[in-house]
Amino acid sequence: MPNPLLSFLSGQGGTNLLFQAVGAAMRGESAQDFMQRLANERPELKQINLADLQGSAQKLCQQKGINANSLAQKIDGMIDPVIKK
Repeated sequence: MPNPLLSFLSGQGGTNLLFQAVGAAMRGESAQDFMQRLANERPELKQINLADLQGSAQKLCQQKGINANSLAQKIDGMIDPVIKK
């Protein structure tokens, strides 16, 4: 059975994007800086309101028909084991 989180992210770069985000977090890069860098590299992300990442994420989830809280829990579950190593 495919992983719904990775399926969701596949349109945005798949696991590569997830690992970039984890790497940025481990380096201490802020979420805003990470998203700004991505928006500069990827034109499809330019419409994201970097001043309100939470609101932008909620809006994107709503557009895709995804429960934002459930997605956040899945992401936490995937990232926590990586960070704790």
